[in-house]
Amino acid sequence: MNKESLTISQIYAKGKENLKKMGVDLVNPPWPRIVPSVKVNRKYLDSLFFQPKFLNPPNVDTNLTVFGAKLRTPVFCSAISKLPYMSETAIADIAKGIASAGAFIMLGIGSSAELQSAIDTGAPVVKIVKPYRRTELIYEKIRDAENRGCVAVGMDIDHFYGVLVVDKIVRTELFSPQHTSELKQLISQTKLPFIIKGVLSTSDAEKAVELGASAIVVSNHGSGAFAFSIPSMIALPKIAESVGNKLPLLVDTGFETGNDVFKALAFGAKATGFATSMLLAWAADGSRGVGNLINQITAELHRTMGATGCPNLSAINSSMIIEIPLARE
Repeated sequence: MNKESLTISQIYAKGKENLKKMGVDLVNPPWPRIVPSVKVNRKYLDSLFFQPKFLNPPNVDTNLTVFGAKLRTPVFCSAISKLPYMSETAIADIAKGIASAGAFIMLGIGSSAELQSAIDTGAPVVKIVKPYRRTELIYEKIRDAENRGCVAVGMDIDHFYGVLVVDKIVRTELFSPQHTSELKQLISQTKLPFIIKGVLSTSDAEKAVELGASAIVVSNHGSGAFAFSIPSMIALPKIAESVGNKLPLLVDTGFETGNDVFKALAFGAKATGFATSMLLAWAADGSRGVGNLINQITAELHRTMGATGCPNLSAINSSMIIEIPLARE
């Protein structure tokens, strides 16, 4: 079987197998208590079904523009950082696959060299900065992203009191809450679009609009920042109803397929992020695996759009979704 012909599930399976050889077990992780929201998100997604329109299918276009970048897919790599088991070139490899598929990538904690290696691939890069206690470090990271050519910057507001690891909070000395006055000043001083990531309530979404954010990411960080936070797919519709006509909504956490992307777009998202999936694709086959995964996800989205009568992404809406709660049992 050619490498390019691996299906989505085969990519995930091969990635998990290769990571296990590196000592990373995603099937039976040692931190199951911090992923309840992801599990519920999966069950909810699987309870949503499509209303097909098979007659007179349209010509389908999955292109869009985000942060001034023309993309071929509403799939993006959500904020990632280089992990201990990853090679020195891993970030660049992932970005290379992203570029080949016409998507964009978000990067989290990492060096300027890693950021530059991703930018050099030609992929549109968004730098997501953590809510550091040292305010000057936040500005330093933002300025570095501006100078290197990122298309946007943003902040993970959900790391407000450190990071949740299993049942312990760590890095409380590094991260702290960001009050609205601080964020407003930060947003006003950058020349790039500013994204607020970690929004799960209409209250935070409305405040993001007031602060001048260019976009928000509905995300619960895999429950890694706050245990039992509402699953992103369940939070998305109310947020879309509240501010969806005022700024672009992105969403991530727990999405795996092109059908998942369609459902997220139907509920108000402009694009859908994948993080662990991208790491699995990289582990499966490097940059080729990442590009192949995005292409496979986009192909599935393309097919579902055709089956539901959607000629473009803006035509996708919630009227095409039917919830069948029994499917969650």
